[in-house]
Amino acid sequence: MIVVIRSRGLANGMHCTTDGQWLKSFDPDAHAGRGDAVFTDRIEHALKFTSKVDAMAFWNTQSKVRPLRPDGRPNKPLTAFTVEIETLVTGS
Repeated sequence: MIVVIRSRGLANGMHCTTDGQWLKSFDPDAHAGRGDAVFTDRIEHALKFTSKVDAMAFWNTQSKVRPLRPDGRPNKPLTAFTVEIETLVTGS
């Protein structure tokens, strides 16, 4: 199984330029723990995972350099995006 993460907008419901694009790379510790996500409109460049569980765990990654938000909750920068976990159909 090959699984990818696709952006469906921001978690606060606002539209963003990444809507419909696939996650290409993500560093939760970039920008002093605010994270840096790169998306692509080419599925062949998307990060690939071996299971939906692995993809969701990656989406839920907590920053190590800034593990908590100002409100005391875990800082998980990629969860600012609503995502869809997609299973790719591969040829046999």
